[in-house]
Amino acid sequence: MAKLRIAFSGIGAVGGYYGGMVAARYQGTIKADIFFIARGENLKAIRENGLQMQLGIRTIHTAPALATDNPAEIGPVDYLFCCTKSYDLEENIQQLKPVIGPETVIIPLLNGLDIEERIHNILPEQEVWKGCVYIGSRLTEPGVVEKFSLKERIFFGNKDANKDKQTELLKLLMYARLNAFNPADIDLRIWKKFFMISTAATATSFFNQPIDEVLAQHIDLFIALGTELKSVAEAMGVRLPDDIVYTSIETQKMMPTGSTTSMHSDFLAGKKTELETLTGYVIRQAEKLGVDVPTYRFMYNGLSFYPYPKKTEIS
Repeated sequence: MAKLRIAFSGIGAVGGYYGGMVAARYQGTIKADIFFIARGENLKAIRENGLQMQLGIRTIHTAPALATDNPAEIGPVDYLFCCTKSYDLEENIQQLKPVIGPETVIIPLLNGLDIEERIHNILPEQEVWKGCVYIGSRLTEPGVVEKFSLKERIFFGNKDANKDKQTELLKLLMYARLNAFNPADIDLRIWKKFFMISTAATATSFFNQPIDEVLAQHIDLFIALGTELKSVAEAMGVRLPDDIVYTSIETQKMMPTGSTTSMHSDFLAGKKTELETLTGYVIRQAEKLGVDVPTYRFMYNGLSFYPYPKKTEIS
């Protein structure tokens, strides 16, 4: 039986952890070859010293079969995990074409509800499975990933895809000591994840505060965001749990004091952000469906049209 070939594109907080765990499990085995597609100082560090994962008191060192910024050096793979930010998706898919063959399954672990659609706009015939993760992790320095959450979960699947192939990947991920799931309701799982991150990212970025301060000082507007998003979901034919607005708030309250979202962090750093994916998408869908989302629109306009405070301007 030929080795499985699995590539991870974007070796940051998400791709670094999941790619690192899979590489650590299958390094030197006959089961699978794992490839990392990275760039810059991160790639340089991985090539020189491998990837280091800090998991509480435990540290794991691993190395892929190949780390490169040139996908042509890898060639077609069986599974491709896309772990970049959503605003880089189209450019990333174009660059990844050398690893995408007729049988390649693409599994994006990106924020957003329209990721599969955007990939199919470029590769209409390609098999794409949906995916999402729940994890607290960060790239602390080039070649070093820290997981700071107690738990992690990865969900993936496609209700129309070959079940045996999905089971094959599920077993591979579980054997790598990952909390992996291949649920029949993957679309609902993606929506639940989007619900949590869209409301939190929008609010933390707009108020320029960590999530605990947002909930303490602006709970009414946070509830308004959730209520509006639930209305959009219902108009799209998605039945979310009746209490999702409040259960999402309780989940956010469990975050460590001072925790914020990656979109808020990107605004603070002056980087590109996922505003269009996490906030703008809601407004565009609401307009199509005739749903009023005044809180989302107000915060989106504030984040779109006014300069974000620099770090030195924040008290």
